[in-house]
Amino acid sequence: MSTHYARFRHLAIERAKPAPGKEQLAAIEDLLGAALPASFREFLQVANGGYLKYVIDVAFGDGKSEPLSFCGIFSAENGDFCDETFVGEIRSSREYQKIPPGVLPFARDGGGSMVYLDLSPEGNGRVIAFVEGLPEWTGLRTKSEYIELASSFDDYVNKLRIDRQAVIDHLTHDATPLGHVDATEEWLDIGMPSWREDTEMVAAVTEARLRVASRG
Repeated sequence: MSTHYARFRHLAIERAKPAPGKEQLAAIEDLLGAALPASFREFLQVANGGYLKYVIDVAFGDGKSEPLSFCGIFSAENGDFCDETFVGEIRSSREYQKIPPGVLPFARDGGGSMVYLDLSPEGNGRVIAFVEGLPEWTGLRTKSEYIELASSFDDYVNKLRIDRQAVIDHLTHDATPLGHVDATEEWLDIGMPSWREDTEMVAAVTEARLRVASRG
């Protein structure tokens, strides 16, 4: 039984708010001008306003790709403008990005990149992202662009994965206290069920647990 996370399929969601009410969902759909897919409604029952530590591999026009994490899920609470609520982000995206009716911003990467569910007649339920370009010194993408990530919300969920190397690095350098290691194991059990067959991952978890225990 989960103690740290809410679960949607293979996704472990942290810090989610209570499930949205019918009135909140109706307000989103009224402003959006489209009905939310059943799978997205199901997702919101456990992920409303939560945090999702998963990545999706994004392919850019220059042939390069990066794993990006749209980790901050918006909430169905009453919103106004640019406030990480669905209603507020619809309004601000229409004002600044000129997105059309039927396009729902639903998560952000912690910076200027955002992911959208395109429920317009032309979008047919696809998931697209606005990926903000970065400074040249980063060695990463420098061009801001819109990129299709998945053909549907279900397809998007299926493509989300745990960044294995990032987890190993975190366990090696940052994992404290013991409860954090416990939570990481639970997260891996949900999102990467075969992780105990990965000797490097098992070693990182074991060493993190021993290191934390030795401190006190």
